[in-house]
Amino acid sequence: MFARLTGISTPILGASWEYTKEKERPVPLAIIPDQKIKVFISSICGNEKYDSVRLALKDAIEATQLADVYTFEGKGASTLPAGSHYTFALEDCDICIFLIDNADGIHPGVQNEIDTVKKRNIMALYYFCDEVSKEKTAVEQSLMGAQYAKSKPIHKFEDLSRNGAQDLIDDIISIYHYYCKGKITLKEEDVEGEFQSIDVTGTEKMQLQTIPKAVLKNVDKCRDYILKFVTEHPYNYFGDKTENTSEIDEWGVQFFPILFEGKSIREFNTGMYLETLKSQQTPEHYEIVCIRWKAIQAYFQGDVTKCVEHLEEALKMAQDSNQPIWVIKDILIDLRNQQLELNAINNCFMESIAQKELTQSGEELYYPILDRINGSLHEKYVDGLYKKKTESPYAVALGNDLVSYGELLASSYIVSLYNGSLTYILLFYDKIKNFLFYLSNKYDDWNFRRDMFKIAIYKGKEKEVRGIQDSYPELLNNLSAEDAERIMLFCNNQPINYKRLISLLVAFGAVGYYLNDADYQKYETIIINEIKEWVNDEKRVILVGEHIFKNLSNVSHRMSQEILADICCMFFNKHFVRWYLEIFRFIAKYIDLNKLNQTSATTLVEHLSSVFENDREREEIKYAPAFLYIFRNQSKSMTEELDQKTAKYFPDFYKDTYSLETTEEENLSCFIEKYVKRIKRDNAKQGRNGSYFGHGTRDIATIRAILLEEKYACDAGILDEVISAVADTLLMSKEEINIKMDAISLLVCIVLKYPEVYKRNNDIFEKIIKNKDEIDTGNCAIMFTNITDVALKIGLEFLFASMEIDTYANILELMPYIQNDIATTISVAKIIIEYLEVSETVVLPKRIEGIVLQNVLQWLHSDYLDIRWIATRILIAIIRNPENENIVNHQILNLVDTDNVYIKNLIMRNIYHMKGITDKTKDYVISKCEKDTNFVVRMVCEEETKKYMS
Repeated sequence: MFARLTGISTPILGASWEYTKEKERPVPLAIIPDQKIKVFISSICGNEKYDSVRLALKDAIEATQLADVYTFEGKGASTLPAGSHYTFALEDCDICIFLIDNADGIHPGVQNEIDTVKKRNIMALYYFCDEVSKEKTAVEQSLMGAQYAKSKPIHKFEDLSRNGAQDLIDDIISIYHYYCKGKITLKEEDVEGEFQSIDVTGTEKMQLQTIPKAVLKNVDKCRDYILKFVTEHPYNYFGDKTENTSEIDEWGVQFFPILFEGKSIREFNTGMYLETLKSQQTPEHYEIVCIRWKAIQAYFQGDVTKCVEHLEEALKMAQDSNQPIWVIKDILIDLRNQQLELNAINNCFMESIAQKELTQSGEELYYPILDRINGSLHEKYVDGLYKKKTESPYAVALGNDLVSYGELLASSYIVSLYNGSLTYILLFYDKIKNFLFYLSNKYDDWNFRRDMFKIAIYKGKEKEVRGIQDSYPELLNNLSAEDAERIMLFCNNQPINYKRLISLLVAFGAVGYYLNDADYQKYETIIINEIKEWVNDEKRVILVGEHIFKNLSNVSHRMSQEILADICCMFFNKHFVRWYLEIFRFIAKYIDLNKLNQTSATTLVEHLSSVFENDREREEIKYAPAFLYIFRNQSKSMTEELDQKTAKYFPDFYKDTYSLETTEEENLSCFIEKYVKRIKRDNAKQGRNGSYFGHGTRDIATIRAILLEEKYACDAGILDEVISAVADTLLMSKEEINIKMDAISLLVCIVLKYPEVYKRNNDIFEKIIKNKDEIDTGNCAIMFTNITDVALKIGLEFLFASMEIDTYANILELMPYIQNDIATTISVAKIIIEYLEVSETVVLPKRIEGIVLQNVLQWLHSDYLDIRWIATRILIAIIRNPENENIVNHQILNLVDTDNVYIKNLIMRNIYHMKGITDKTKDYVISKCEKDTNFVVRMVCEEETKKYMS
C-alpha cells in the first residue's frame, strides 16, 4: 500500500495523505500539492551577482513543488505600479527570504522590505554572507532574539541559493515533525454561535420585540462586512459562500457605508427598508419605528433639532399606545442623548428632560435579545483572553472563531436597525473598537491596533488616544502616510459638524506628523480655515475650543510659527478668556520670538501686553506665567514693556521665579539662600498639630538644578546650609515621599559633584546612615501618594552607594518589591538617572550597575512610556562602562526599530555623543531616523546631523 501526498496545510505547514492500493507504475507519480507556500525573495535588484543567486534559489525552491516563489523580474507586465506590485506580493507571502552581503550593506529597498516583514509579522529567513566582510550588519545584530526571525551566516555568496532552499524545506519538515511528536499542539477555538440559542418565541408582552428568530440567525452578509472591515480580508474569506441571509441582512449591509465609508444617508433607501419591516412588525410598533427612522435620517443629515422633534413624537406615541417599558426607555435614551447633543450645540448645559424621566423611573432598562447578545459577546471576550493566558506555549492555532464573533456583532447591529435605535447604532463604533481591542490582545497583528486607534480618534477621546499611543508604541512606529490619510478620512463619517471638527482636530494632532507633504498641507489648510470660521462664528460650539490648542501642540513642529502666533492672536482679539490658560502654556512651549517674523512677533507681544490691562484677563496669567520669563530670555529688546508690567502686577513672582530664570548663572547664590530658608520653615511646619500642606514649587529640586549648572560654582558655606536643611527634611520633617526623594537626589548630587564639601559634612551623612530605618513620611492620608516607602528605602541605598558604601545586597533585596508598581518604579528610575546625570563621568558601582541593567532591560518593554523613557536615558548613561557596550548597542538597535517618536528622538539627540556606540549602530540609527514616517524624527535627525557636521 502506498501513501499519496494530497496537500499542505499552511497554518501548521503540515501534509495531508491518502492511502492507495498497491499497484505497479511504469514511472514515479509526480507529487503536486493542492496548496503551496508563497515565498518572497528579497535582495538588491539590478545587480547581476544578486539576480543570478535569486534566480537559482527560486528554481531550487520551486523544484520541490511545495512553494511558489515571487521575484519582481520574474513577473510579466502589470497595470499596478512597480512599487505596489512587489509590496502587495510581499504582504501576501507566507515567508520571506532575505539575501544580504555584509560587504554591500542594507540597500534602502531591502530595508523597506525588512520593515514590512516586521510590521506585518511575516515569517522570515535571513542570510548574511561574510565572505568579504566578517563585520555584522546592524540588521543582523537587531535580529538577535527576534520572534519568528531566523538568521544564518553564509561564507560563500553562491551558497545563498542552496542554503535558502534547504533551510526552507527543513523548516517545513521540522514543524510537521514536532507536530507529530506532540511538541506542537493544535488548538481549535470554540465556534459555538451562542446567540442562536436566544429564543424570542413565547416572550411576554412586557419584553416582546417582534423580531423573527430567522432574522437573528441569517446575518452572513453583515457578518462578512464586519470581518472584512476588521481583518481587511476580502468578502467571504471566512466561508466559501454566504449561506444564511435575509432581506434585513441585505439592508444592514447597505447601511454600513453610512457608518464606515462616509456615504450620505440619502444613499440609503429608508422608505423601501421600512416597507421590508412592515410585514414583520406589529402595526403599533412599526409606526413607532418609522418615526424613529425619521430621527435617524435627521441625525445623519446633521440636523439634531429635527432628530429631537421626531424622538419626542415617537416617545409620545409609545407612551400613548402602552408599549413595553423597554421600548419607551430605549426611546428615552435616544432622546436624552440627542437633547444633550442639542444643548452642546446651543452652549446650554443642563440636565435633559428625558434624563429626568429616566432618573425618576424605578426600573432599570433591560433590552430583550440585545442585552443577551451583548452578554454572550463579552463572555466570549473574557473566555478568549482567559484561554490565551492559560494555553500551552507550544499550541499553534489551527483556526479561529472570528466567524462567531462576527455573527454576534452582526446580530446586535441588526437588532438596532430593526428597532430604529439610534443610540445602539452609534454604539456600534464602540463595539467594533472593543472587538479590535480583544483581537489586539489575542493576536500580534498591527492592523488591529491601528484600526482601534482610528476609531478612538473618530470618537474624539483625546485621553484614550494618548493611552493607546503609549500602550502600543509599535502602532505609530509602523504608521505609514497612507494609514494616516485613511485615519483623517475616517473622521468624515461623523455627521454632526462640531463633532466632525473635534475628530479632525484629534486626528490632526495624532497623525499630522505622519502625513505626506501634500496631504499635510491639505489638512493643515482645512484645520486652520475651520478654526478661523469657528472663532468668527457668533454661534460657535464652545466644546470645540478645548480641543484646539491641545491638538495643535501635537503637530506644532510641522506648523509655521506665524500660523501658531496668528491663532493665539485671534483668541486674544475675541477676548476668549476661558482658553487663556491653555494659550499661555502653548506659547511657552511652542512659540519662539526669534523664529517669528518681526510683524508677527510684535503683534503677539502687543496682545500679551494688553492682557495686563484687563483685570479679568490678567488674573489668568498668574496660573501659567512661564511664558513671561521664556520670552524675556528670547528677546530682551522686544519684552521691555512685558518685563515692567510683570514687576508691577506680579511683584512676588517677579522677585522669585522670574528673576531666577532670567538671572545670569554666576549670580544664583541668593536664590539658594532663599530656598534654604523656605525648606527650614517647611520642615518645622509640616505635620505640626496634625496640619499638612502641599507645595506649589519644589525648592529642593530647584537647588539641585542650580548646582548642576556648568558655569555656577556654589560657595562652600551655602552648601553647608543646604546639607543641614535637606538632612533635616529626611530625618525630622513629616514631608511626603516626593519631597524626601528630591532631598536624596540633591544629597547624591553634592556627594558626587562637591566631594570636599561632603567630607567636611561627613557627620551629617553618618547621622543619616545611622537613622536610616527611622526615615519615613508623615503617613498622612491628606498627603496620600501611590508611591510606596520602598522607593524611599531604595533611594537611600543609592545615596549610600554614592558615598562608596557597599549597598549591593540591600538594593538586590529591595528591587523586586517595586515590580508591577508603576508609580514606585518611575520614582526609583528617576533616582537612578538623576544619580548618573550629575556629570558625564559618573558611573554606578559595578555590582549595583548589574542590578540596574537587569531592571532597565525589563523597563524597556514596559507598557508605560514614562518608564521606557527613563530606562532609555539610563541605558544611554551606563554605556560609559565599556563592559556594557554590546548590550547597549543591541538595545539601541531594537528601540529605534520598535519604539515611538519620543524614544527615537532621545536616541537621536545622543547618538553622536555616546561613547561606545559602534559606527554600524550609529549609521543604522541615522538611516532609520532620516527616513522615518514621523516628521519630527526626520527633523531631529537633520538638526543633530547638521550640528555634528558643523
